[in-house]
Amino acid sequence: MDNHHEEILNVQNLQKNLKSELETMISDCTECGNCVTHCTYLQRFGTPSKLAKQFQAGSLDVDTIYSCSLCKLCDVFCPEGLTPSYLFWLMRCQMVEEGRAPLKEHRRILAYEKWGLSKLLQLSAIPENGTSVFFPGCALAGSRPQQMLKIFSLLKETIADLGIVLNCCAKPSHDLGRASFFQSSFGALVGGLKEHGITSIITACPSCHQVFRKYCSDFKIKTVYEVLEDNPNLPRVQHSDSVCIHDPCSTRYDKEVQQSVRNLVTKMGLKITDMKHQKKRTLCCGEGGSASFIAPDITTQWAEKRKTQADGNPVVSYCAGCVHFFSHQFPTYHVIDLLLEPEKTLAGKVKISKSPLTYLNRMMLKRKLKKH
Repeated sequence: MDNHHEEILNVQNLQKNLKSELETMISDCTECGNCVTHCTYLQRFGTPSKLAKQFQAGSLDVDTIYSCSLCKLCDVFCPEGLTPSYLFWLMRCQMVEEGRAPLKEHRRILAYEKWGLSKLLQLSAIPENGTSVFFPGCALAGSRPQQMLKIFSLLKETIADLGIVLNCCAKPSHDLGRASFFQSSFGALVGGLKEHGITSIITACPSCHQVFRKYCSDFKIKTVYEVLEDNPNLPRVQHSDSVCIHDPCSTRYDKEVQQSVRNLVTKMGLKITDMKHQKKRTLCCGEGGSASFIAPDITTQWAEKRKTQADGNPVVSYCAGCVHFFSHQFPTYHVIDLLLEPEKTLAGKVKISKSPLTYLNRMMLKRKLKKH
């Protein structure tokens, strides 16, 4: 294993970290219940200390470990500064190491990732001497290929030699605890970008943004929202009702991203009504950590909470997964749809592709970009 992959994720330290985190959680968690108050997962299964003791005793069910969304809300509300979400992720890594995971319910998400990592859907279109690339991620490339072409064109108005990379960041494997696979796949992606001389990455997917920010300190990482918020040609819309902003849990600590989306929405003439849980304290949509494959009865409660907090207002988010997950229960729009087709979006008339068309869309997008 080469040194570059070691930088991506030090797999050798995970078991040692698990032992340390278990001991810390058991000794330092006061079981105050503050995290439990805000988390539907912990309300079902108990405090992080209780779960740590069960895991240490070998009595914690594998399904329970994979029912957590890994959204970090528990970390935010811990008065002791503990990070239960990291412990729960390390538990998953151990399950994979022991051959007890991934579970059969994870086959679909792993197949989705496999397609994203396949040569069939990959593309690196980087101009000679270009140092910046647009990395749209899997979900938007599949559900909104035409929108990604338009966003790419808008970005090129500011960055003329901008390239584009269609690939998967392998976050599904990361969250499932497949640490070695993630290390290899994401390490290869990063290595390829460095070989092309890339120093700056513009993301559209919050999950990709989180992975690049966490494991790629050598790159300058920004979102399309931060780049486009200063665009002088943003459309203006006439809409008397307020909208609510749902921050994806993967951007929980990204103040700049959260604010840039709000700036985009307000510059378009829309009024924002804040929900109880926002920004750092945002709720998971229910899709995080692939928990919905194991515990849909728990994860749907996140959407129900959001519906209540939105209080009849439409919700705008910047994660394709969140929009898809919420839209089954209440009007939810992606900020990119709002930016490109504001009137149709607010009228609920924008057509978004769903599987299996998403795979065909990604092949179509690759074909069109190769002609550019």
